[in-house]
Amino acid sequence: MAYMTASTLNLGMGPYRPNGAGSWRWSTELSSIPTLNDAQQQVGFGGFKSEDLNKSPVFGRLRVAMELFSKVTAEVAYTPPIEISGAKAVDVWGVALSRQLLSQQHWTLGARLFVQTGEVRADVTCSAEVAQAPARTPQNPFGCAAPSQDRLSLDHHGIEFMAAATQPILGIEPWLAIALTRMTPTVEVDAPLQNTRERYTLKSKGNTQTISVGLGHALNARWRVDLATSYTPLDVQRPIDRVGGRDDLWNVKLSLTWDG
Repeated sequence: MAYMTASTLNLGMGPYRPNGAGSWRWSTELSSIPTLNDAQQQVGFGGFKSEDLNKSPVFGRLRVAMELFSKVTAEVAYTPPIEISGAKAVDVWGVALSRQLLSQQHWTLGARLFVQTGEVRADVTCSAEVAQAPARTPQNPFGCAAPSQDRLSLDHHGIEFMAAATQPILGIEPWLAIALTRMTPTVEVDAPLQNTRERYTLKSKGNTQTISVGLGHALNARWRVDLATSYTPLDVQRPIDRVGGRDDLWNVKLSLTWDG
């Protein structure tokens, strides 16, 4: 739950750049979702059932931001409900407020408050492929009768601090960000089985930190591209034969921004 939520964190992409009150900024962002191995997907029934967690390899969002006053920018983000491999984002919205704290000759420092709400719906417990196989066979050992309609909320909020160079180096502007996030994900399982229907809810909450390193490049006076990588450390508990471990998230993000 934490791993999938962390892959969608509503973090900033690139340093805060004030353009004057009333100015607009539009951007699109795409981030990778690393593939989980067989052991990492074995989370059902206390860790003895493999779940189909490798759905979409990417997560994307659209952003629009407006500078309000005193170097404060308000931002709204939205993820379109595009279905990929049986997974679809539903009502995934994010909002954020950013402000420049310090501005020196060679670097700048800003802060950003962010929130995200919404969910992803997917056939995780009983995938469409498994449900097509005869019940109680090696391909369908738990008797899935149809694809499940599982839901994972992606709710979280936090604060992010970002430092960036103000003078490009060979046309590249490096930046570094540290975010503290409170995640409150919820999973709702709805799996039709051969002789019953499995329905239950799992809730979780916890704090995590994310470090992001990025490189920005201004294509011209209005267009900018940013490439970044983010690292979120995550602990995990597994059954006795695999006690403890880590499922740290490390992904890559790309954004394209237009300044109005």
